[in-house]
Amino acid sequence: MNNLAFKTKQEFIQAAFNQVAKIVSEHGQPCLEAFVPAFSTEQCLEHLALVASEWSYDYSVIDAYGQLYKISNAELKEEMGDC
Repeated sequence: MNNLAFKTKQEFIQAAFNQVAKIVSEHGQPCLEAFVPAFSTEQCLEHLALVASEWSYDYSVIDAYGQLYKISNAELKEEMGDC
C-alpha cells in the first residue's frame, strides 16, 4: 500500500477535493456510456467546485471534470430533443 504524506493540512484538503471530484466523475461515467445525461454528477461537481472556491482552494481540477459533464450532458440533451 502507498504511504501518503502531506506537508500541510491545506495540501491534504486540496488532494481530498481533487480525489472526491475524480470519484464523483467516475461514478457518473456509466450514464454517459449508456447515452444518458448525468445531470446529478454535473450538479455535484459544480457544488464541490463552489465549496472549494469558497474555502480558497484551487477548484480547477473539479471544474475540468464539471465542464466535461456539462458539455456531454448538453450534447445528449440536444440529441434527445430536449432543447
